[in-house]
Amino acid sequence: MRETEDEASKVLKETEGEKSFRVSFESPQSGWMSVGLKAGGRRLVFGASHAPYDSLRELIEALSALLVEGPPRAVARWNCEPEEYDFEFSSEGERAGLNVRHYPTRARRAGAARQVFSHRDERLRLVLPFWRELRELRRRTDEDDFERNWRRTFPASELSELTKLIRRRRREQRKAGGG
Repeated sequence: MRETEDEASKVLKETEGEKSFRVSFESPQSGWMSVGLKAGGRRLVFGASHAPYDSLRELIEALSALLVEGPPRAVARWNCEPEEYDFEFSSEGERAGLNVRHYPTRARRAGAARQVFSHRDERLRLVLPFWRELRELRRRTDEDDFERNWRRTFPASELSELTKLIRRRRREQRKAGGG
């Protein structure tokens, strides 16, 4: 039986309570987008600019790297003019981590960054909340005229590749689990 995207999105449903991890991307307006992360009682929200980084593309590429057991570290950069955030993804075995580092200016001086958010989980459980929210943002694309408002095209082909990796990972987990 062929797995649909809706079936894939049901993989590892989020649990309520301290271990739940949520991601939000508001529809972009005038080249800015609100980005939010929440895990347990911890929350981080910031307004990101479309420039100079292609942040959504970097994010999807970093998430994909976690699922193919690529480099042990991948980064997605977000510019908030003048401050910046890095989503630093790392992995070891089946575990993965997200550390968010805040830089007060674009200069990124050594020792200036501080960690403002972190979350650890199994690789797929860390990736899925991002993927779900990226898919939802994509669904809103036509309605919101994403390219005009974000001033970049939506990284649809990268999201499609991430979807394939999630399906593959889920099949591998089912085989390893005997069913």
